[in-house]
Amino acid sequence: MLLAIDIGNTNVKIGIFQGGTLIGHSYVALRDASAGTKLGEFINPYTSAADAEAEAAIVSSVVPSMTEQVLSHVWPYFSGEPHIVSHRTNTGLSFSLPHPERLGADRIAAAAWGYSHFGAPAAVIDFGTATTISVVGRGGVFVGGAIVPGLRTMARSFSEHTAQLPHVELESPGGALGRDTNSAIISGIVYGTAGAVSRVVYEIERELGYNLKLAVTGGNLTLIEPFLERADVVEPALPLKALQAIYQRIREPWT
Repeated sequence: MLLAIDIGNTNVKIGIFQGGTLIGHSYVALRDASAGTKLGEFINPYTSAADAEAEAAIVSSVVPSMTEQVLSHVWPYFSGEPHIVSHRTNTGLSFSLPHPERLGADRIAAAAWGYSHFGAPAAVIDFGTATTISVVGRGGVFVGGAIVPGLRTMARSFSEHTAQLPHVELESPGGALGRDTNSAIISGIVYGTAGAVSRVVYEIERELGYNLKLAVTGGNLTLIEPFLERADVVEPALPLKALQAIYQRIREPWT
């Protein structure tokens, strides 16, 4: 078994793979005081049933200060040293960036999955705390992307930085024309994000001179997906599957 752990700004996503198949996954709030207990409770039934530890763990983290803390909770359930994804990891990608070491491990993993899955230039769009667009061009070269505030991040910013606009719970908009303040905010965030992503991808393709295959994922995927103009693959578990694919490549570099 393999533990795949994606430490994001909001949640820790953890998946358990058996023979390359995702057999279980869970999400735990990063700042939850009982996060460690919840991670252990999720993993334990799988390792008990197998009567053995997981053979390895692979981790992507955009919160370096939390990486060791999260690993300390899952350490009893796997053997060996965890693989920590970075720009130096054998993902199959090369980088056309001035500072690839500053690139988030989540974006590296997602981009590697996108290029491997499509076998062609691709963009992976992750609708999470931030909406990220990660682009792999011809030859598996990570060429850049774009970052937009996440849907719920935008919703929080209204109430935190304005005197009269309320905090809204995001839901599917009833239409683009908001009839009150709440529905106007929801419309602006959801339709606005869908439109922003569409325009950014269009401009990137224009600059590159060729089209991209698009994969979409992220915690806000269910909310935004119906309003997206394009999506070749919709994969909620993409971050975890990307880690499993990278681990397989590390383990068997000739594949």
